[in-house]
Amino acid sequence: MWTGQALVAPRTEIARLGRREEVRSTGVYVLVGPAEDQAFDTAVYVGEGDDVWARITNHDSYKDFWTWVVVFVSKDDNLTKAHVRWLEARLIEEIRAAKLVQVMNGNDPGGGRLPEADAADMETFIENVRLLLPVLGLNVFASAVGSLDASKAGAVRLHLAWDNATADCIVKNGAFVVQKGSTARKKNVDSLQPSYQNMRQRLIESGVLIPQGLDLLVFTQDFVFESPTAAAVAVAGTSVNGRDMWKVIPTGESYKEWQQQQVTGDSTSGE
Repeated sequence: MWTGQALVAPRTEIARLGRREEVRSTGVYVLVGPAEDQAFDTAVYVGEGDDVWARITNHDSYKDFWTWVVVFVSKDDNLTKAHVRWLEARLIEEIRAAKLVQVMNGNDPGGGRLPEADAADMETFIENVRLLLPVLGLNVFASAVGSLDASKAGAVRLHLAWDNATADCIVKNGAFVVQKGSTARKKNVDSLQPSYQNMRQRLIESGVLIPQGLDLLVFTQDFVFESPTAAAVAVAGTSVNGRDMWKVIPTGESYKEWQQQQVTGDSTSGE
């Protein structure tokens, strides 16, 4: 029943985007490109406008970093200036909190207050934005994913212990969310792949991991990883197979064993 609409275009094709009538509506948009800050791979700029196309063409003249854009409007043109100012402020707030990408916006916009009914509608709108952006290849809402309740149906709880580091993880909808308060080894082994060394360094530089004592780092927030191995390496500081190392709570079986049982169970139940 959502009336929102998402449009995506590379910067090289924005002339074609401009031929879409929808982009001349009131809406919010996200410019995406490579980060200037070495702590991140990706940079974003979040904006809003009564005429989104006018804002994008202005950014095409004055902002160099971006290479593609995502636009969110409403198919029934029911978004107002107050709505999109609220959406812009919430998006910037949540993306900054996640610390997954560099945010190119300067000061945080105020956003303002909305009547209760309008605020409820915009909560639904932004929830759909959270769902769509990862599908479109932009993962900026780690903390939102990390707020998953492990007691809800479909969530799997995992635990990993490596030397004196211990971590808990929730798996839900394909996301591997290491929980706030989990610890990780401070040192990498020398043989760790450069890509994983860079990943751990980015987590430290962005403040997701901070020192705790002489040998450990601690997660300051819930943080989402794309695979169990990436999550396990972030904790262990060495090359490990995450499917083997993460143990399911409360059974103690490996995540790999648990997955195999799910496949076997599904196959059996379908016969």
